Amino acid sequence: MKSAYTWLSIAIAFEVIGATFMKYSNGFTQWGPSLIVILSYAIAILFYIILTKDHELGIINALWSGGGTVIIAVSGTVLFQESTSVSKSLAIFLIVIGIVGLNTKSRNREKGEETI
Repeated sequence: MKSAYTWLSIAIAFEVIGATFMKYSNGFTQWGPSLIVILSYAIAILFYIILTKDHELGIINALWSGGGTVIIAVSGTVLFQESTSVSKSLAIFLIVIGIVGLNTKSRNREKGEETI
């Protein structure tokens, strides 16, 4: 289980790097940042595919996209001075609650069964 979270964290990190450098690529007119976008997303998808081999697709996808969305929304505010609002903060909070909920084991599951 810990291994799955490690792989998922790596996939999310590369997704965030790719999304961040999209802004720096200036519509793919800057070669360096554009190359980082392409490589980052290729690596992120590689880890995503590896994870879906042995784990539930729905949960992996939700954690990957939700975790990336939260980090990118926060980094956009910090790095690019994007707008913030109460509704945006609430939406980010709800995504985090959803991620936590997906990782909470159900009482109906048998002992030893992994969430991811």
